[in-house]
Amino acid sequence: MTLFHDAAVRSQLKALGRALLLLLALGAGVILLYLVFLWEVQLRPPFQEAGPLEFTQSAMLGASTALFFLEAKRRPELRHAMVLVAGFFGCMLIREQDYFLDFIWHGFWLWPALALAFSCLAYACTNLRRTLSGLEHFVRWKYFPFLLIGLVIVLAYSRLFGSRLVWELLLGPNFSYSMKTGVEESCELLGYMFILASAVLANADRRLQ
Repeated sequence: MTLFHDAAVRSQLKALGRALLLLLALGAGVILLYLVFLWEVQLRPPFQEAGPLEFTQSAMLGASTALFFLEAKRRPELRHAMVLVAGFFGCMLIREQDYFLDFIWHGFWLWPALALAFSCLAYACTNLRRTLSGLEHFVRWKYFPFLLIGLVIVLAYSRLFGSRLVWELLLGPNFSYSMKTGVEESCELLGYMFILASAVLANADRRLQ
C-alpha cells in the first residue's frame, strides 16, 4: 500500500488542502481590501460616506446578512438561531446606512433597525428550545471564531485604535484627521471580511460542525 492509498493520510492531506485554500482566499481578500483602500485615499476628500470604502463595507455586511438568512432557510433545525444571527447583522447594515437614511429624517435608521430586530426576536421566541439548541450548535461550529474575530475588530478594535485620544497622544492635537479615519475604516474593512468569510463558510460547510 502506497502512502497516498492510506485513508488516514488522504484525510490529513485533504484537511491541509482546505487550510491552504482558506489561507489563499483570505490573502486574496486582504489584497482586494488594500486596493479598495488605495482607491479611497486617492479621492479628494477621502473617506466620504458615499465613497468606495463605505460601499465595500456595506456590500460585505449585506452579503453576510443575506447568506445567514439563506442558511436559516436551508437548515430548518437551525432556522430560529440563524434568523437571530442574520437579524443582528441586518441591523448593523441598517445602521451603516444612517447617512442616507438621514435624508428622510435624522435618526430614521433606528426605526427599520428596531422593526427588523423585533421581528427576528419574535420569530426566535416562537420556539425557544429550538433557538437555544441552534445557537449552541452554531457557537460550537469550527469556524465560529472567524465571526467573533470580525465582531471584535469592527465593534471594539477599530473604535479603540481610531479614537481621538490615541491620535492626540501620538501626534499631538493638530494631527491629520484623515489618518485617524483611515486606520479606523481599514480596521472595519478587515473585520467585515472576517464576518463575510464566516457567512460563506457556513453556507459551504454542509455539516456546520
